[in-house]
Amino acid sequence: MRFLIAEPLIIFLILLNTAVLFLDEFPEIHEATQGRLLIIDYACILYFILEAAIKIIAQTFNGYWSSAWNRFDFIIVLVSLPTLLAPILDVQLFSIVLVLRMGRLFRFFRVLRFIPNAEHLLTGIVRSLKASVGVFLTLFILLLVFSMGATILFSKMAPEYFGNPVLSLYSLFKVFTIEGWFEIPDEMAANGASGADVLLLRGFFVMAVTLGGILGLSLANAVFVDEMTADNTDKVEAMVEDLQKEMAQFHDKTRQDNLDMLSKIQQDLDVIRQQMADLAGRNRT
Repeated sequence: MRFLIAEPLIIFLILLNTAVLFLDEFPEIHEATQGRLLIIDYACILYFILEAAIKIIAQTFNGYWSSAWNRFDFIIVLVSLPTLLAPILDVQLFSIVLVLRMGRLFRFFRVLRFIPNAEHLLTGIVRSLKASVGVFLTLFILLLVFSMGATILFSKMAPEYFGNPVLSLYSLFKVFTIEGWFEIPDEMAANGASGADVLLLRGFFVMAVTLGGILGLSLANAVFVDEMTADNTDKVEAMVEDLQKEMAQFHDKTRQDNLDMLSKIQQDLDVIRQQMADLAGRNRT
């Protein structure tokens, strides 16, 4: 039974399942195979169910569930189950089932558990996200303020971009990513907007790009990267601190040894002086 849950086999089946789903999304391949590739997909789902069952029997449910990776695998397998209804039901009739079928795509992430130092990487990402919450919240508020301002100022001038807060939010989000931020003002100018309106729009966009796109996203990236490398920095700082302690101990030991040596030399000199004094006294007699 152990070979059924061997890691090389699991990795192979995950990659096979990924390749099958990838190829089946090509219309010409799906038509040529008449959907038979999905038989492999169904077989992989059944295997993953069997794998979970074997692990639960071997480890007990509490032991199995105590592992974060096992919980992750189990949830993915659970979300993939509606896919098994496809051969017997027209899942197109059930929109929620159709959405749940997308859960099979999350099986691709199972291969992450086999990446070296995956837990270390995941820990770094979680720590970075926690540290970046404040920055992301600030960026969202800034984006919301700019989108509301754009709706108030430019909704009549460019309703396709700023007709309502949602459209404005999307338009300003593109501006924050510094992607084609100059295209909207140029388009408004080409459509005959007044020079004052275009100037106001361009000034508004320059301010949005500067605050949100350059300063805001740069700060978010800096915080995220800093926290991702914080673990390594902590290790280096700990090593430096240990080295400083060892150097201090060595310095103290060397200093004590020097003091002991000087004390011994002083004692030897005292003995020599005493002997010379005794010898001089004998010579006088």
